[in-house]
Amino acid sequence: MKKLTGKAILFGLLLTMLTSACTAPASQTPQLSVSTPQPTQTPPVADLLPQHGGTLVIANGAGIPRHFNPALISGSPTILIGTQIFASPLRYDENWNPQPYLAERWEIADDGLSVTLHLVKGATFHDGAPITSEDVAFSLFTVKQNHPFKTMFAPVTGVETPDPLTAIIRLSKPHPAILLAMSPALLPILPKHIYGDGQDLLTHPANLTPVGSGPFKFMSYDPGKTLVLDRYENFFIEDRPYLDKIIFRFLSEPNAQIIDLLRQEAHIAPNFTDFSGLNILSANENLIVTSQGYEGLGPINWLAFNLLHPPLDDKSVRQAIAYSIDTDFIIKFIHQGKSKHAQGPITPDSPFYEPNIPKYEVDLEKANQLLDEAGYPRGSDGTRFSLTLDYIPLVPSQQHDVAYYIQHQLKKVGINVIIHTSADLSEWISRVSNWDFDMTMDLVYNWGDPVIGVNRTYVCDNNKQGAIWTNTQNYCNPEVDEILTQAAQEMDPVKRKALYSDFQFIVADELPILWINSVPYYTIYNQGLGNPPISIWGMHSPLDELYWINPPERNYANIPTLTGDESLVKKTGINAIALIQEKGLYDALEVFQDPLEGFLDTGESGLHVLGVTRQGKVFLDNSGQISPGMDITGIQDDFGNPILTIFLNSATPADGTDFQSEGIWPNPNTNKVSPMSGWCGNLSENDVICAIVWQNNAGGDE
Repeated sequence: MKKLTGKAILFGLLLTMLTSACTAPASQTPQLSVSTPQPTQTPPVADLLPQHGGTLVIANGAGIPRHFNPALISGSPTILIGTQIFASPLRYDENWNPQPYLAERWEIADDGLSVTLHLVKGATFHDGAPITSEDVAFSLFTVKQNHPFKTMFAPVTGVETPDPLTAIIRLSKPHPAILLAMSPALLPILPKHIYGDGQDLLTHPANLTPVGSGPFKFMSYDPGKTLVLDRYENFFIEDRPYLDKIIFRFLSEPNAQIIDLLRQEAHIAPNFTDFSGLNILSANENLIVTSQGYEGLGPINWLAFNLLHPPLDDKSVRQAIAYSIDTDFIIKFIHQGKSKHAQGPITPDSPFYEPNIPKYEVDLEKANQLLDEAGYPRGSDGTRFSLTLDYIPLVPSQQHDVAYYIQHQLKKVGINVIIHTSADLSEWISRVSNWDFDMTMDLVYNWGDPVIGVNRTYVCDNNKQGAIWTNTQNYCNPEVDEILTQAAQEMDPVKRKALYSDFQFIVADELPILWINSVPYYTIYNQGLGNPPISIWGMHSPLDELYWINPPERNYANIPTLTGDESLVKKTGINAIALIQEKGLYDALEVFQDPLEGFLDTGESGLHVLGVTRQGKVFLDNSGQISPGMDITGIQDDFGNPILTIFLNSATPADGTDFQSEGIWPNPNTNKVSPMSGWCGNLSENDVICAIVWQNNAGGDE
């Protein structure tokens, strides 16, 4: 056997299992080339001695996970969390080099038919049990049998465990992406003594209360709202992690992420794609915006067809739809020129990308001709047939906005599109994974190598009902299967590229999917952080090296003194300011939302607390009437006075003052517009807190 350690690497996306060590040529390392806002300053350089301590708050807009076990499910919502809780055999740096993690070294056989992992000594799970080769074997077969990426470990025939620290992975054929498949996002090492207890893995209770071996351990989860992870004191890498705590806050709206980042309530946001928000965030002196760190993902935005549903089982109909959609318009106008074309199933940043496959230029005459020839003439109302269209209720610029544009375009060729709106990611997953759709927008990753992230969508036997991000289109072509099978074991990069080229030409003609654009992902992080996650997996990597150089300072204003004769709104507002300064915004919000605590009246008075920046962005509304991030600068009362000016003037005296207003602002309980009164005071130099009531209770004594 020949050793492949940290210096013996697999180059670029080709990841060829070489029998002698070589270094990746720079020309073959994929680079993300999208229009990127320039950072406001140079990213901080890691100190020689990173600091310990502090809490990191992640403004997570990637969606709410169904559970936290990435051995069973794909997708950012689970993986962003799972890579903190579970360790993997290897990890990767920003240059596509595999690095030791749970495996301190590894060896690949000369014939490419086995990989031997040597585990670090003394590594334990979060419950104190030792990590052994038996756990590696159990985990690998858990992924092989349950994960939607069927081809990822298809060649694995067995895992031998000659001693507790040695695992020998046996392969039926060479696997050019085997090391990449052992990354944190793809092969979490599970404790066999917990997950191997005979219960159904897909519904195992530990999926929601996981025990792992990663740098952070599960502490608590408020479903759909907040997840808390604490530092694992006995992590197998000495002196890490540096942070004490990580808090994930699930924020589905980009505006909510933006306001939390600007106010430094949150410190990092992964997978950010809101283009208008990027300009705002890039201009803030406390934040750094970067696209580095997503090279391993290769996300593509596409329109998928359910081939089980006529008339979408007809290739001519699918091609007609493609000729109806102007992807240039989507990229130039909807995406502001910040995305780029994805003409096929492999991302343009991959060395396997085939640039010569035909592009479906918008041609409505051609689309109408194809539909006529397919036997779908227009009816008396001009409509040929109706189709449903779903979209992921996240990343509006890539999903919602494109879906409604497609609806508009297909109407021009006589196709009536009915858009299905999902309440959340789970609802969309349930519908699409169970094939209960005609068409759906989707956002899918290439995962570094086609054998991992591309094959799964097109091979015949990966149409797993109930499993998302598989072959949910129910596409099947034996010729494509044969090509992908050959490419998955071909070690010659030139021959591999030729095979994937043939594959791309075939599916571009048969069109089970209309590929629209590659998705530019950004990480937004606080400039006070050191060692930001910029490996090929970005925020989908363990954050054990991340630390605070300069944690944010609150710089709160002085709290006005209560004398006992204040109006109800003034007393409520002052108490709200004091509570936020004591507990922090999100912990205080739990109190604000309890009517028994005196900050919210669900009766006629409509008493509630509002927080707004001096720029007019709402960051707090315990009544639920206004979403975080909403801009109120355009709202005026009946006399033409901007409501923001009224709030700011009320907060101008050191101890604040009461105000009165009439007009546009409705009572959150009755939805009636009537005279309101309130009091505003300064939370900080930039933030104002107001208490508001309506009608006879406005400003009255308690």
